[in-house]
Parts: sequence; structure tokens; C-alpha cells
Amino acid sequence: MRAPILWMALGSAFCFALPAGSQTTAVSPHQLYDSLNGVRVDPAAVYPVKQVELFRADVKLTFEEGTLAFLTPVDGRVTGVVFSGHGRAFTAPRDPVEKQQMARFLGVPVLDEEFRSAYIRFSDGAAEELAGQFCRSNLSAQADPAYVAMWNQLLPHLNAPHSLRILADWLSANPRPYFAAALDGVERGMFDFVFDLRREEQVQLGQWHTLDGTRYYDVWASFRAASAPALGSAFRASHYSLETSILPDRSLDGTANVTIRAEREGERLITFELSRLLNVDSVIGPGGEELPFFQNEGLSQRERVVRGNDSLCVVLSEPPHRGREFTLRLRFRGSVISDAGNGVVFVGARGNWYPHLGGPDSFADYDLTLRWPRKLRLVATGTKLDEREEGDFRIGRWRVEKPVPVAGFNLGEYASASVTESGYAVEVFANRQLEQALRRRLAPLAQDIPMGQVTIGPEGPRGRARLEMAMPPPSPADALRQLAREVSSSIRFYEAYSGPFPYRQLNVSQIPGTFGQGWPGLLYVSTFSFLPADAQIRAGLTPAAQEHFSELVPFHEVAHQWWGNVVGWESYRDQWIDEAFANYLALLFADSQKNPGCALRDWLERYRARLLEKRSGEDFSAAEIGPLTLGSRLEDSKSPDGFERVIYPKGTWVIHMLRMLLRDSSGRNPDARFLALMHTLITKYAYRALSTEDLQREIEAVMTSAMDLEDTHSMDWFFDDWVRGVGIPHYRVKYTVKRLDSGYLVRGKLYQSGVPRGFIAPVPLFASIGSGKPLPLGTVIASGEENSFHFVTPNAPRKILVDPQMTLLCSVE
Repeated sequence: MRAPILWMALGSAFCFALPAGSQTTAVSPHQLYDSLNGVRVDPAAVYPVKQVELFRADVKLTFEEGTLAFLTPVDGRVTGVVFSGHGRAFTAPRDPVEKQQMARFLGVPVLDEEFRSAYIRFSDGAAEELAGQFCRSNLSAQADPAYVAMWNQLLPHLNAPHSLRILADWLSANPRPYFAAALDGVERGMFDFVFDLRREEQVQLGQWHTLDGTRYYDVWASFRAASAPALGSAFRASHYSLETSILPDRSLDGTANVTIRAEREGERLITFELSRLLNVDSVIGPGGEELPFFQNEGLSQRERVVRGNDSLCVVLSEPPHRGREFTLRLRFRGSVISDAGNGVVFVGARGNWYPHLGGPDSFADYDLTLRWPRKLRLVATGTKLDEREEGDFRIGRWRVEKPVPVAGFNLGEYASASVTESGYAVEVFANRQLEQALRRRLAPLAQDIPMGQVTIGPEGPRGRARLEMAMPPPSPADALRQLAREVSSSIRFYEAYSGPFPYRQLNVSQIPGTFGQGWPGLLYVSTFSFLPADAQIRAGLTPAAQEHFSELVPFHEVAHQWWGNVVGWESYRDQWIDEAFANYLALLFADSQKNPGCALRDWLERYRARLLEKRSGEDFSAAEIGPLTLGSRLEDSKSPDGFERVIYPKGTWVIHMLRMLLRDSSGRNPDARFLALMHTLITKYAYRALSTEDLQREIEAVMTSAMDLEDTHSMDWFFDDWVRGVGIPHYRVKYTVKRLDSGYLVRGKLYQSGVPRGFIAPVPLFASIGSGKPLPLGTVIASGEENSFHFVTPNAPRKILVDPQMTLLCSVE
């Protein structure tokens, strides 16, 4: 924002002047917030416009012809405009990934869209820019009561999402300009353009879309603006002291004392994650003062549940200097514990049941004191220091020994079993009963029998007109000991790859549903993983789903104790790393429990098939949804389960391919380089974030000469193709065989398709000679559509095989 003196000087030179800017007056944050929410069209600032332009980053908005009006000033500042008429939005992202995503949603890699109306809010100099253009064009304000009335009916529904963001700039000693436009496109309907210098990716374009009753936000493009500085977090939490009571009605009443460090100068607004199901009663500042806060302002309880935000914004009395530590005390209450029926309860808001500051790279110390009904058992993150009874309640205390990114708990009418090893203990908890939804799926089955087989006796009908298969429902608690032993075995297996287990205690708790999560020292594992095979079949699981819940889910979450809870990720673009390492380790563990090579190969083949699959009604395969670096953006209206379809199968294949590239079959330990890489990552990035760029640098530090395909000592070719790119290469071979005095000359071409022209991959070729194992011929570096090769082999091959050992994610003709 320009200084007030400049704004007033400009105003005096113009043929008209907007209200002069000023420093925020001594009104409360809530008063400013309410004023920002209450802005309406200024009836004295409505202008007929023609060929007016605004540029933000790589986006150009042109108001070609129509009516544009400024909104009423707040605290002497204009924060928005509205427009009706004919306009155009244009941008062409420079990043190839963003071009691919824009083409996926729009059909072309650019946005060139006409719009009929625009609602724009800002904290930058947009009002001055527009005023300057108006004056140069000799525009004058015109009365238009109908236009003012039309927009004033809409503004109460549009203002709130922008008010806090503008307020953040007004409260900051170092404002970071904000510009957000909601545009009514002629072809594409309502869409958004945001340019926000408080975001790590300052530019975003996207659109809300409803599919089968569920709303998705489709991000068309999101990228950093040229030369925009990296900000990092304004505040980080270093310690949480949580005191929480779970009442008999399962509601939660808690206090959080959070020690926070200021990472940037001049900021006053702190944003916590907190479930919308919880209400904050008070926030007390470091000096004992009560601080203003914002949590779903103006929403009813029903609206809060339906469309509220899982966030809490707290306003400090004054901006702390960088490096200063202070403590906030927050009181909150509400219900985040869900009832699945049949006596099964669980924590629904697992990651935001307390005010949490920061993302997956925000490691902090935790001290938890929990009070809960005595009939239940409770498990939590950390080492249990104490547990005692107090009337109808139990009180326990847990403390973490090392920093963790998040803390959690779970509870139920649990049975348990434990295994103690040197250095750690595993305890598994499960309900004796099934949740209601699963209990209904496993209800006794009925089978029709022909009436001719029914006889009537003194006691009534005999036979089986309706034969009840009276199989009793299984109890999740029956699997406790077996699962505890398997989890303990997986820990011992993973330690060879990831180093010593990072915690003294690992608690494994049952949770209804079809998912799992691995919090530090605490796993949430689906009920399906506790069921025997026959019950899984009765519940309707396919053989592949059975293997998923039995072979992968619990052990994938165990691997997250290292990959996710020791090594974090920097942004949504890097989450794939922890998911991929955790999943690949789970496959290796499953492989170690069976005939070596079988489970791993089976899962890799299954994942390849999933990536190549095109579902009914889709014109794209899973591999074409987007690259690994899109992370959570893979879930959109076109692919609601895109994260699952891409991250796990492709991420797993990427780690497998890296392992194969680093492998030295001639050494005593073929995986020595891969193991060294993993140990380096765990050690070097312990309790901090690991980015995709970091991972590439660490691989380049241990890469072999055979991996240097571009002779630059860089792994760009691999990361550009497999991590930041889309598509799976398809290969076919044509060849001839000519007899030589010394053997056979095999000459041919390897054809590569299904990927961009610049795609590079080392493709191993083998010769099928007879009934024995295929013999390696060599590796062809595929770098285009046609790649010539020739080899000399002692025997005439019956067939040339492409990568029969499955070291490369590809399809073969």
C-alpha cells in the first residue's frame, strides 16, 4: 500500500480523489472486521468504464466496457470494487505442470475468458490504479441507484471470506498486499483469481464445483509469482501443554497453553487449526490480557457445522519482535468424539481437537493431561507418566520425549494386548464389539431353499425355507495378540532401513471406517484390519481389498512413525515423499513375510494396472491426473479420489525405481546405497521438513555414473519425468538377428510412446533363450519415439523382453 502522503498528493493531481488512506485508527479488531464485512457500493463512486486494465503477476484483467463502482471506504481506505458489463481475464502459466493442469480443466493451457461481472477485494493499490486510469480518461461518477441496489443485495454474502485477510494486513507492520477477484465467466461460470503475497504460491486460479452432492475446489493453476520472496511461517509453536476433560456426554472441555516464537517481525494475527465443532471461550495473552479472536464469525451452530472453517484467528495486543517467545492460554469446548454405535466411540477430529499452529513441519514438545469416564480406556501420544482414578473418571498424563508434529488420542471400551522388545513396547487396543454399520454388513445371512424341502412337524415348519447362517459376529479384540506381534516384527524390519524406533511406546487403536493414520506413537487402524479373512469376505471385501487391510494398512502406518513423524514435508507438493517411503517399506515388509519377491512384485503389478486404468466415463488414466508434486490438489471434481489413485501407486513405484537404480548386484549388500540414502534422510532431516528438491540433492550425492543420463551429474531427468511429470511410457521392440562367427547380432529399435517427447528413461532389455531365466542384453536410453540398439549375444534369442525384472514403471506390447 502506498504511503498516505503519496495517496493524497496523487488525489490532488487527479480530477477527483478517493478517500485518503490512513493508519489504522484506535478501533478494535472486531470493529474493523465488522466494518469490512459491512462495506457496500459507494453511490458517489459509480463510473462508466471502457478499456480499463489491472495486472497482477501473470494475470491481466480488462474491463472492456461496463459499470465499475468502488465500495465504501473503511477507516479511510477503499478495499474493493464491483463491475458489471463485458470484461476479459487472461493468463498463460509458465510452469509446465500448471499448464498441464489448466489444460485438464479448461481444455487449453491458457485462460482467456470473457466475464460479465466481477467482485474484487484488495489491500494493495488497486483503488489508486483505477482512479488514475479514470482521471486520464476524464471519467466522471454517475448516479445509478438500480446498479447500487443490485450489488448491495449481494455484498453481505460475498464480503466475509476476505475481511480477515484484509484485516491481517491492516494489523501488520509489514503488510503483504492481497488482491482477490470473483469473476462470472461467460463460458465457465464463477471462478476465482487470487494474488496474495502472504501465500507461498501467490497466484491461484480455480473454481468451486459440485459433484454428486459434494463440493470440490478445482485449482486450475497455483504458482509463485516471479521474484516474490519466500516468507515462511510468521509464528511457530515450540511447546503445547494440553489439559482436557472428556465428559460423560462425550463432549470435550479443554485448555491449551501454547508457547509460540515469532519468526517474522511486525505480525499480530496468529491462525490456528481447530475443529469447527469446538467453540473457543477465551484467549489470554502473555500479559494476562484477554485477546480478541475470530472463529466462524456470524455463523449459526448449524451453519458452522455445514460450512464453517476449521481455523481460529487470534489478534495479539502488539506485534512481537522476531525471536520473541510468549505463551497463549486458550479455553475451548465442544464435541469431537463420534459414536459409531454398538458402544464404539472414537475421536473424529484427530488432528484438530486442540488449537494447533503450523503444518507437518512444525515439530513441538507436548505435555498432555486428559480426564475421561472411568469405564473407557484412553491411549495418547507420548509416554504415559501417570494414570489414576478420581470418582467416575480417570486422569492420565503423557509427555513426548522428542518433538512431534501433532498429538492425538483415542478411546473406547478396549481390550488390549502388548509385546515388549528391547527399546520399545507395542500395545494394541480394540473394542470387543463391531461398530453398527459393519455389524449390519455382517448380520446373519439368509438363503432361500425350495419349499418342497420343507416339512411340517409338531414344533412347526422344519427344513430351511430361510436358513439362518448363524455365524456370530467377530470381535476385533480377537486379533490383538497376532496384530501386536506383527506390528512389532515390522518395527524390527524397518529399523534396518530407517534407524532405531523413535519412541518408547507405540499404541495401536481401532477406528471405524476404511482408513488408517499414523500419529507419533499412536496408530489409528481400520476395523477391517482386525477381522479374520472369512469376516472380511462376508463384509464384502475383494481379495485385493483384503490384502490391502491385512498386508498394508497397519504396517504403512507403522512406517509413518519415521516417515511423517520424524521426517516432515515442506508443503503439499512434498507430502508424496513420506507417503511413498511408508508404503514402499510396507511392501518390503509384506514381501519378507512371504516368498521373497512375490508380494512386492504382485503389488507393483497391481499399482501399474491402477495407474494405467481408465474408468468408465473418463478419458484419462490415473497416471494422467497430475504429477506427484500436486499432492492434495489431485483430489478435485474430475478425480475425487485422485490422491489415492496417484500418490500411493506412483510414489511407491518411484521409490522402487530409485532403489533399483542405486542397486549394486555385484556387492555383498546390493541395497547398500539405498540404505545409506534412507539413513541420511532420517538423520539429516529429523524433526524438520524434507522437500522434493532436498530429496533430489541427496540422491545426486550418492548417484552412480549409470544414473547420469544427461552427463550433468543431475537427476533432473528422473524428477522431471517421474515426480514433476505425468504419463507412463509404453514400449515395443522390433529387431532382427544375424549370425556371426562369435555369436548373434541383435539389431533393432525400441519405440517409446505415451509420454512427452523429452521423456528419458533407461530401459533394460533381456533375451528369452529357452526355458531358463532371461539373459540381460543391456540398457537402452530411451529419449524419443525411436531408439536404435544392437547387442551381441552367444545364443539366438527367441524373444526380446522389456524389463522383465520390473525395475521401471512402464507398459509393454
